[in-house]
Amino acid sequence: MPTAPSVADDALRMPMSDLSSRLRVGLGLLQGLLLYGLYYGGTAKIWPATEPMLFLPALLLTLFVPIAAISAIGHLSRRNLLRWLGLLFVMLCGLGIYEIWRSDVSSWIKSAADSTQHLPSNGLILLCVPGLFIAQAMVLAGNADDRYIASYPSYFEMAWKLLVQLKFSILFTALFWLVLYLGSALFALIKLDFLKQLMEHSWFNIPVTTLAFSFALHLSDARPQIVAGIRKLLLTLLSWLLPMATVLVAAFLAGLLVRGLQPLWGTGRASHVLLGSCAMLVLLINTVYQDGHQLTLGKQHFFTLCCRMACLLLVPLVLLAAYSQGLRVTEYGWTVSRILAAACTLIAAVYATGYAVAAMRLKEPLKWLAPTNIWACLTILFTMLALLSPLADPARLAVASQMHRLTQANPDQLDVSRIDFHFLRFDGARYGIDALQQLSHQQDGPHAEEIRKGALQALALANRGSITRAPEPVVNLGLTIRPRPAQRSLPPAFLAEDWSKRPSRWDLPVCMVQAGQQCDAYFVTPEPGAAEQLLIIGEKSMPALFATDAHGHWQLLGQIQISATCKQQLREAAEQGKLQWQAPLQRDLLLNGVRLRTQGMTEKYQDCPQEKK
Repeated sequence: MPTAPSVADDALRMPMSDLSSRLRVGLGLLQGLLLYGLYYGGTAKIWPATEPMLFLPALLLTLFVPIAAISAIGHLSRRNLLRWLGLLFVMLCGLGIYEIWRSDVSSWIKSAADSTQHLPSNGLILLCVPGLFIAQAMVLAGNADDRYIASYPSYFEMAWKLLVQLKFSILFTALFWLVLYLGSALFALIKLDFLKQLMEHSWFNIPVTTLAFSFALHLSDARPQIVAGIRKLLLTLLSWLLPMATVLVAAFLAGLLVRGLQPLWGTGRASHVLLGSCAMLVLLINTVYQDGHQLTLGKQHFFTLCCRMACLLLVPLVLLAAYSQGLRVTEYGWTVSRILAAACTLIAAVYATGYAVAAMRLKEPLKWLAPTNIWACLTILFTMLALLSPLADPARLAVASQMHRLTQANPDQLDVSRIDFHFLRFDGARYGIDALQQLSHQQDGPHAEEIRKGALQALALANRGSITRAPEPVVNLGLTIRPRPAQRSLPPAFLAEDWSKRPSRWDLPVCMVQAGQQCDAYFVTPEPGAAEQLLIIGEKSMPALFATDAHGHWQLLGQIQISATCKQQLREAAEQGKLQWQAPLQRDLLLNGVRLRTQGMTEKYQDCPQEKK
């Protein structure tokens, strides 16, 4: 937290001094040694790895605090540096303790059994990294301006500098290890393998990696011209992508007006693509806008126009993403992924609102981009902190949503098979376990016994790999397949076949493996005088042809790969008996008693030409 620095504090601001370099490199080495100690404790299953509430916070502190300190040394006064690191210490400890508390207690209470239970979750890392990056940049910029809220140019300079420094340090560390591998290969040519053996030890690998990374971070800070050159080149190149991205997004939105929204919802990933497009536009807009002085009226009309158009395009993208998520939530309720998507939509909405206002201003257009970026960064920080705390924990909200839908459902219409016990057990964290324990004592309702049994079975599972699925019910083909014409009956031998044990079971029409699906079976004779075959056509699978073999058993001959629009024409032709069967383009080949078939090279899904009128 920025305060007026004292003269003594100013003496410690030496970004290129020997003291700064020694402190940074020393912190890198210390970080490596601490990480190795934690790694050794985890693999040997000794303290502190046997204490999850201690191990995970210690791991988070060792991963992030030294990097934040290395980046801040020489820029923050001693007082502000200690305050910032103290705040990081409290926050990371709190996040680590909560991460363990919310976990399935039955899996980590046997702490020595599996050290992987003590590692941070992917969600924790994915939210911590960008959150700490934004916070670090804002703290350094605020200290530079001696204000709690710095000017936008300071935020811009500090954020891009920090980003380039981290990327450069990662690249340097990767190249450092490449040189080591090449060196070991050279020594191996003369029968010296000491370097190769040294590189196989974790006590060498971990400290050397952190040492190289800290040295690169110091070098990029001590040589600001390196960062400035890379940043200028990067922003110049990326800025020329904005016109192309603007045209593509505008064309996509225009295409929606012609095709409608149904194809978009049918993909099942509309929200992800739309939010990704928003992130792309925001990034490219800022590569052009930069610190606010790049787009001055009368100098860059073309880029100003592109920025204004791109800012306006964010609004329909965010609205479509929000509507898509609303449809899924209304139908299926909240899940962890949908809650995370909703958080991303909230952040995108902040950008879209501020950017749209900035684009529509006649005087000083785009001036509001700067305050919008600052407010968006604050929104990101508070959103990430909420997601990593009980306030908006995705697991807690998702479990509460699923339990609410369960309690509000009509008991007579409740489908127990749709209760996701697996999600509650392995993805609902502590909240899912509590919900399963509650369901395991279910006493009321017509399905109480089934719910109680499913909950107890889920609680008994030790890991995801131990899941045992109930056998699928046998499908009554007489109910799922309708003969055409209706007065005919399906062959008794076809109905008597046990299709559930066939190797090609997943190639069968859906109506033959899932109850509740419907297909139509047409009796066809591809060759005059030959035995009848069955052409089965369903809505959710490709048309399939069945015939009897030499022993009288029905077999799946294959599928007819056609598009959905062509399927209706096939139904009509089969209904009217107008199917025109053709001989294969290439005969089969018999080689040593084995029949070889030539596979066609046509498109996977063939379309039918429109009928001539």
